[in-house]
Amino acid sequence: MSILSIMAAILEEKLREHGISGLTRLDRETIVHSMIERTAELEANIKQRQLGSHLDDQN
Repeated sequence: MSILSIMAAILEEKLREHGISGLTRLDRETIVHSMIERTAELEANIKQRQLGSHLDDQN
């Protein structure tokens, strides 16, 4: 089982806890994949800002 499938199963469980059902496995995997991509982009943006701030401090 891939990490994506495991995370999709966890998402399904959490959604059911909140009364949300009806998403297909592909839907859940797509949501998880999107969340992973967005998290990576956010992390890159934060690192870029920190690097820019660090360079400003050196000047």
